[in-house]
Amino acid sequence: MFGRRNRGKREDVARAEEAREAERRALFEQLAKRPENVCPFLGMAEDRAGYQPEPNGEHRCYAFGDPAPLSDEQQRHVCLERGYSNCPRYLRGVLVIPTEELEALRRPQAHVPVPVLPKPPPKARRSGARRALVLLLPVLLLIAAVGVGGWYLLVYNPVAVVPSATPSATAAATPFPETPTPGPTVAPGDTRLRDEVTVLQGSNTLFRINADGTIGDQVTVQFSRFSTAPVSRREINGVRWWTTLSGTYRGWSYIKDRSGPFIVRTVYRSASGQLHYTQLSGDET
Repeated sequence: MFGRRNRGKREDVARAEEAREAERRALFEQLAKRPENVCPFLGMAEDRAGYQPEPNGEHRCYAFGDPAPLSDEQQRHVCLERGYSNCPRYLRGVLVIPTEELEALRRPQAHVPVPVLPKPPPKARRSGARRALVLLLPVLLLIAAVGVGGWYLLVYNPVAVVPSATPSATAAATPFPETPTPGPTVAPGDTRLRDEVTVLQGSNTLFRINADGTIGDQVTVQFSRFSTAPVSRREINGVRWWTTLSGTYRGWSYIKDRSGPFIVRTVYRSASGQLHYTQLSGDET
């Protein structure tokens, strides 16, 4: 009898947790539809997903902790402007939400249709073709110089990459904002999934590590937004690094005090499927 009661309680808890997760996912999907100049953590006192396009006394900041009131000046110059991603509260907030919800806030660039130009009159077609050839010639020369792969990076890569053949000095040590412990508390029965590196908007230096643990090539990456990636840890001869396992910079590594500001979180999954996180200390990274 007691076994059935306990099992029923566990099932009720699991269903309640699944309902909360579904509600959170729906909320973040709704927030992702906002204009790019509206902070996703901005809400109304009685409506987490609501907002007004102008400063309003009912606006609250939901980045972390209890909803915080906001001054009209803060709303006008930060919350309702594209620069909200530099706000300290925003930077703390993105570190305590699950990765899936963070991905929901990443808005793809809007598709801009190619305008249809009117056909030139018959007499102008030959001169137009000659002019197009003149404009196309520098592009062909650029492709020949950088190769097809380089052309792809120049046109489609969302961040700027500056390669270098020799290791550089220590990157600017701009610290992460002070943050609370990310995510729900990890329980004894949780399953460890992976380690994740987390960087803020700005520059980081990534390295290629040789088999003997020495540093090879490096790149300086300008991240246009908060970003995460799964990583694996290695250490040889006192050199410790975190190598990315997927994404644009797969195989490149982060090194403490050389790459720039980053943190590493360990991701766990509970029996109900919820993701939990623990942040590694500075000595562990």
